[in-house]
Amino acid sequence: MQERHDEFPPVYRYLSREYIEEFFSSGKLRLSAFGEFAKHADEQRRDMQEGWLIVTIPIPGKQLELRSRAGIGRDTYILSASLRGDMELMRVFHTDGYFKINNVAAFSTAVASKITDCTGILVGSCKYAGHKEIRREMGEIAEKAVEKSPQGKMYIDQVARLIGRALFPYALFLKQGGYAHQQEFRFIWQVSHEVHEPLFVECPEAVQFCERIT
Repeated sequence: MQERHDEFPPVYRYLSREYIEEFFSSGKLRLSAFGEFAKHADEQRRDMQEGWLIVTIPIPGKQLELRSRAGIGRDTYILSASLRGDMELMRVFHTDGYFKINNVAAFSTAVASKITDCTGILVGSCKYAGHKEIRREMGEIAEKAVEKSPQGKMYIDQVARLIGRALFPYALFLKQGGYAHQQEFRFIWQVSHEVHEPLFVECPEAVQFCERIT
């Protein structure tokens, strides 16, 4: 399993108190899918562009660039937290509680053990931009992909591989600038299959790395 574990400060998870109580009693967590962000009734949690962005890859030595709208995170589960822990943000999210995750690395590893076919863990702070667009210089990789294609046209699978390399992992942490006040921190678990719905897990082992606030 591939993991990215750096040193991180504590982060905060905002929920209704009933769900906080449920977590501390049984370790129950709801892991979301990128497609779920567009369905939230609460506009602070709803992001219609989540899971999509524009990627541009210039082809060296040619007056050509690959530009495409691409989907991301189709093989991941996600849990959102925040670097902020305060009553103001709790009101912004329209919740009546939040708890603190003191050990980010240990928490993410514990949850991963409850996810079938988990292949990797990514954790980190979101980056905010006015437009969800990435431009990536792929160098010889992009040039050779064109050279191997008939009449300079790229095969669909080659395009998909290029886009995947250009997006990963930065795009998984990219959000629109209007959400910057949330200071979102993401836990992302990669799996070996496509994810279309949230996943409920019970992970009492994760509770020890957390602390009640409200």
